[in-house]
Amino acid sequence: MNYIKKIFVSVFCLAIIGVPFFVIGDGKLAKAAEISPLITSYAPQVKSADTNVSYVDNSGNRRTAIMHHPGVTMTQQELDNMRDHVRAGDEPWSSAFAKFAADPKAYKNPRIYYEPENDIFIHIRGPWAYENYQNPSEYVGDRANIDGATAFKQAIMWYITGDEAYRSSAMYIIRSYSKIQSVAPHTNFRFATLTYFLAAAADILRYSDTPSQNLKWTYSDTQNLTQAMSLLTVTYDPHTFFMNQHSFSTMGTIGKAIFTNDLKLYEEAVEATTVNSAGDTGGRNGSIKYQMRLMTKNEQTGEALNPANYHVQVIEMGRDVGHSWDDIGGLTTLAQTIYAQGTKVDPETGTVSTKPNAVNPFNFLDDRLLAGTTYMLKYHLGYDVLWTPADSGNGYYTAINSSGRGRIDPFLGILYNYYKYIEKQDMTQEKYKYLATAYEQHMPEGTSNDFPAAATLLFTPNSASQ
Repeated sequence: MNYIKKIFVSVFCLAIIGVPFFVIGDGKLAKAAEISPLITSYAPQVKSADTNVSYVDNSGNRRTAIMHHPGVTMTQQELDNMRDHVRAGDEPWSSAFAKFAADPKAYKNPRIYYEPENDIFIHIRGPWAYENYQNPSEYVGDRANIDGATAFKQAIMWYITGDEAYRSSAMYIIRSYSKIQSVAPHTNFRFATLTYFLAAAADILRYSDTPSQNLKWTYSDTQNLTQAMSLLTVTYDPHTFFMNQHSFSTMGTIGKAIFTNDLKLYEEAVEATTVNSAGDTGGRNGSIKYQMRLMTKNEQTGEALNPANYHVQVIEMGRDVGHSWDDIGGLTTLAQTIYAQGTKVDPETGTVSTKPNAVNPFNFLDDRLLAGTTYMLKYHLGYDVLWTPADSGNGYYTAINSSGRGRIDPFLGILYNYYKYIEKQDMTQEKYKYLATAYEQHMPEGTSNDFPAAATLLFTPNSASQ
């Protein structure tokens, strides 16, 4: 009787403070205590827009494909699934939405850093002193990165709630940065993340309707954003950036490619995600193959490892914990984006392929992305892992930088949801249990300034409730 009383009191207290609760067990998720008061009666709806795309390759062959919209990060099915479960008060979506909505960038009328009267937001200078700015590119880039993340979060909030205040903020940010008129050639990967986030937000807004005429997506919106994206490409490329920065630059490339239906650029971005053969053979390379590197030798001495000691390790762990988590965040975001397009790749070369042996990006190189993530998780969960000195492109990382050991960033949900609900793997097995342990301890997954993250909300499939 006392046990029942304690349960009643606990649930009653949760209800009083308005915190949704849920229980995971037997593969079923309990219903939330209440539906968010942010939800309106209007339910937005995107319409899928498949586009036939093609180009002639260097051998004179025409390559064709279908580009799916919306399809930068999320598909129509994922958007509708998220919206419907939050509106029904289902878990884990309801609690994940509450956490998402608590991010200041998801607030109604959020802070926007764009400065409409400041010329350096229209004519992007390089890192050279200009007027009162020691580094105008950095000044604009840092603000643009935050604004891009805000635009995406506002688009998500609008799609779930139907409140046009969120759509208005997202449209304002997109239309503001679409006014860029010139960009000085220089290096700044922040403009790549801006491009990705604006493409992801725009792909939701472009293919959905809204009651207010001034908030409808127009042909001019498409043209202006396309021009701004094209101008910004002089600040990044998907082949030469250092490790985690490679993911950012490739995100910008793939976001632009999908938004503009550029199949050639899209295929380049896909291969840059998997192998990046145009980059270093190892070293600086931030692709799945070279960042989640299969170690067969000591790269500093050249000494071969015993085959029994071959292992995959995340190379940037030799630098620090924060940047190595960016590798996980960036590469899983890219894999999810490629997966959303239904693209498969050659299992070894990573190029786009339609052959019978082609695989999706999560399964590339025998689930190499998962293997690297698992290696890092084992380390941060307290297990001993073997480290082999590795070429960083700027010397050798001879040991893991242990500062910050135990840190778990919110970039695991894409992999977790894929393996648990899409492949329906037994997450207690050795291959998956570290991912499951880390994710389940921290769910609902939080947000990020640099990646979509928030995967409990965005990517938990409908089958999680069945």
